[in-house]
Amino acid sequence: MKLEKFIFDILESRKKSFLVYFIAFILFVLSIMTFPTQIIKAKMLPSKNSDTFSIYVDLKDGSSTFQTKEVTQCIVKTLQKEENIINISTFIKEGQPLDFAALVKQSALKDKESQAEIIVNIKKQKERTITSYNLVSQLRTKVQTNCSLYEANIKFIELPAGPPVLASIVAEIYGGNSFESRKNFAQEIAKILKNQTTLVDIDILADKDFIMYELELDNSKAIISLVDLEQLKNTLFLAFEGMNIAVVNDKNAQSQIPIFLRLNDSRILKNSSKEELKIKLQNLKIVNNQGTMINISEFVKIKEIIKEPTITSKNLNLLINVIAETSKDSQIYPLLNARKEMLNTLNNFEITKTNMLNLSFIDKKTKEKFDLVFDGELKVTIDTFIDLGGAFIIALVLIFFLMVIYYKNFAISGGIVLSSFISIIGVVFAHVIMDLFTTDTFYLTATSLIGFIGLIGINSRNSTLIIDFSKQLVLEKNLSINEAIAKATATRSKPIILTVLTMVFASALIANDAVFGGLGVALIGGTLISYVVSMFFVPVIIKNQLKKIL
Repeated sequence: MKLEKFIFDILESRKKSFLVYFIAFILFVLSIMTFPTQIIKAKMLPSKNSDTFSIYVDLKDGSSTFQTKEVTQCIVKTLQKEENIINISTFIKEGQPLDFAALVKQSALKDKESQAEIIVNIKKQKERTITSYNLVSQLRTKVQTNCSLYEANIKFIELPAGPPVLASIVAEIYGGNSFESRKNFAQEIAKILKNQTTLVDIDILADKDFIMYELELDNSKAIISLVDLEQLKNTLFLAFEGMNIAVVNDKNAQSQIPIFLRLNDSRILKNSSKEELKIKLQNLKIVNNQGTMINISEFVKIKEIIKEPTITSKNLNLLINVIAETSKDSQIYPLLNARKEMLNTLNNFEITKTNMLNLSFIDKKTKEKFDLVFDGELKVTIDTFIDLGGAFIIALVLIFFLMVIYYKNFAISGGIVLSSFISIIGVVFAHVIMDLFTTDTFYLTATSLIGFIGLIGINSRNSTLIIDFSKQLVLEKNLSINEAIAKATATRSKPIILTVLTMVFASALIANDAVFGGLGVALIGGTLISYVVSMFFVPVIIKNQLKKIL
């Protein structure tokens, strides 16, 4: 057989054997170098090509419903020009019906006039030529350019392919002596995140100061004037807030239609001033117990106050979240660039690296300490890759000790484990090739690592079969070690290639899947390279150790 002779020639020649080692080493180094050079990028899971997405609209606190409606109407008009959009639903002063993405995004807590959410349904995947995440990327630029009125923060929210999180990148900021100092530091972090080209929808989840007006009742004066306090309060509430006074039952309506009464629209006038409120109060009158009409402004004072910020905490520690989404990129790469910029540009702080990517800052002037902790999908990605990496190492160690028990030889067991580890070459280069043929970046994902872990058993089995068959030929046919290895390898080549082709054809069915594509590509590339490793690398690595187990 030509293959048998070819393998035998390699085993007989020290130069050719060394060349096998050298080629394997070069390919292994090249595959590893694809990660720091970002030829291959890692991500928890690729973006999901879904049939819907959401838009969160947040104006500055104190904005009116009219202003929120103006922004949402602008967004809807812009979206209606897109042919792939089927229908749009808008929710003012409340969150949309809870979905998978909104479970941890606090949609159910939205009740301010400055907040709105929009649900956008698009055509099914088979009816459009663009993926949902590419469509969102295109629309984001148009909408944010045309509709960012009144300093509105407009965020596009896609259904997550993996676990739902607050955002792709969440920078949790702890410390500081006050809410203001913490917010100022959060603004510094947000500026750096905005410098990253692939980070979008950056927002600081902290209230901005704005002026409010309180109506302060003079109860004593009202009692002396024989005015019913309850009636006075109800009149003021009806004038400025309004209330439901009845309902209308309609057979065509799913629920009762409330009748809402307010004296006029003063409550939601744009840019309301203290003078306007005074004029409204002067126009309001109330009848006392003696039937006399009295101006309500006689009993009410208008007090100007600053809205107290909403305080958020986690694990009983006060914090402010700075969130950001990624646009067609993994979370780790823009974050690493932002982190590097923090270390180089925030000269007013003494910076200490803490756990993983987290940082600690001490203001050189005020000596305030701030802790920056990264969370979100980034944290899930890092934890997942660490867990899968640990599982891979454990699998290698267990296989090594299993082989030691079986062969009673550390060197040959190490050779089997090494040949299994070398299959990472096929996994990486398969991802490189797939990336060349896809319009979007093809990431090394968590499912890719699962496929790599599964390959260890396949590669170890191939090596074990070659070693056992070679050992049998030496004992039963009295062949030399090199002849036995060459013959065993050539004989096992057909069963191995049939196994490989079966795995390749089966894995090809999921290679284009959004979530499990990484698993399919890893199995295809890994099994193909495992055949090459079994045919050439394994024979070379075991030839000097086989005689020790005879």
